[in-house]
Order: sequence, then structure tokens, then C-alpha cells
Amino acid sequence: MGKTNSHDKNKQSQVKNDFVYANKAQTSIYLEQPSVNNPYIAQNNFLHGYDVTELMQKQSFVSVLLLLFTGELPHKNKVVLLERLMVALINLGPRHPAVKASMVAGVSKANVEHLLPIGLSVLGGESNGAKEVEKSMLFLQSNINQPINKVLENLPLKTPDNNLGEFHICPGFGNQYGSVDEFSIKIVDSLIPEDTNIEDFAYILWAQRFAKSLYQYNMGWLKTGIAAAVFCELGIGAREAVGLFQLVCAPGVFAHGVEQTHKPITAIPMLSDEQHIYTP
Repeated sequence: MGKTNSHDKNKQSQVKNDFVYANKAQTSIYLEQPSVNNPYIAQNNFLHGYDVTELMQKQSFVSVLLLLFTGELPHKNKVVLLERLMVALINLGPRHPAVKASMVAGVSKANVEHLLPIGLSVLGGESNGAKEVEKSMLFLQSNINQPINKVLENLPLKTPDNNLGEFHICPGFGNQYGSVDEFSIKIVDSLIPEDTNIEDFAYILWAQRFAKSLYQYNMGWLKTGIAAAVFCELGIGAREAVGLFQLVCAPGVFAHGVEQTHKPITAIPMLSDEQHIYTP
């Protein structure tokens, strides 16, 4: 291990001393208007310039959620788009690793307040998780103006072995248990508001055509890809989408976990050592 001499220490100290820190944390999202009676008490709160009590009376939760992340109240079609995505992803199902983690914690009698954090920590992963949503958004944003055939040329196209379980050709697209995810196709078919056309949604349209080009290889949409396409349409940043995806899926993660708390520990299979597979 290297040794730092006194000259290096003085140099490092000088660099640290050159930092100028703000006097208080700053945000452009929220404004607390202090009370005339007590400056530490908020009299009015404003979210991106909108009075919160007025938002309570005039706007839906989804509208305010989009306001929170984009800084603007959305058009009604965007509200419908996000609402439908939220309904579709409210419960990822008991086979999803994040839900399963919450279920195992619940039946094992973990504290109820820990069930959701346990599930969300798994949901943040790169395989069918929030990190894949982020990568899928970057993939869509990089290729939205590219011909699909050209994009396909740069992918390792093949017909995956059905025994592989699942195969992701790129973030947000692939197969489940060796086949196209049929329910994901139904989700996309039900996403677009009735008074609009898919042609009005450039990212969803491109991703839909891309997914269809993968059908011949037993691949297509994954739920992470659907979320990515919708978030692109809504103007959500890729980094912000990580947390928003977790938020959208959180109710089902918790519901399955808390359900298991009412059951005995024998209600879930106990795997033998031979059934565990350890991978790097």
C-alpha cells in the first residue's frame, strides 16, 4: 500500500478547502412558504409553482406524479397512458424475483415494515428490474431514428433454446421461458388512449415495430421495455425512471409479502441444497 508524504497531504487539504458548500439544501421542486407566526412552520406549499391544496382539489394523483417528475402538468392523454401502465404493472406476479423475495420474507416472519424495502432492493436489478428499464430507455433513445433492420444487424440474433428460461436480446426485449411474452403484447395493445393513434407516440410505435421483428426468433416485448417506452413518451429521465418503475410496481410487491405473514412458514417450499444454483 502506497504511503502519502506531507506534501501530498497538504495538497489534498488545499483541494478540500477550495470547496464552497451551499448554506442549505436547494431544490426547484418544492417551495415552503413560512408562516407569519413561526418561520419553521409552512403556511403554504407549492409543487413546481402549484399550490398543493389546489392540486388536491383539481388534479388526479397521476397528474401530480407527472408534475413532480417533469415540472409541468401533463396533457390528459399522458395521464391515461401512465394510469394504464400503472394498472398493468401494479402486480408483477409471484414468479417475479422481487415479489418472491417479499413473499419469502413475509412467510419467514420478517418485520412488516421491511417487506417492501426487501422486495424493492431486488426490483432494482438489471434483469426484469428497474436498472433494465433505465438501460432500455437509453437503447430506445439511441435508436429511435434508426431503421429497425440496421439495429437488428448489431444484435446477436438467434432462436434461443427453449430450456434457457429467458433470453434478453437487448434491454427490455427478449423472451420468457423460451417464448414471446403474450401478456406483454396485450398490455401494449391496451395502452394507447382511445382518442389517439399509436402514430402519435413515436417511442411506442418504434418499439412495437422492433418487437414484432423479433417474433420470428421467439422474442418480443418485456414489461421493462414497455415501461421504458412509456417513460420516454412522458418525458421522464432515464435516471428518474429507475425509482418510478419501483414505485409503480411497489403495491404488488408489498401485497404478496404481507399476505404471507398470515401463513405458517410451511406454506412455502423449502428447497434442498441440490436445488440451489449459485452463479457469479
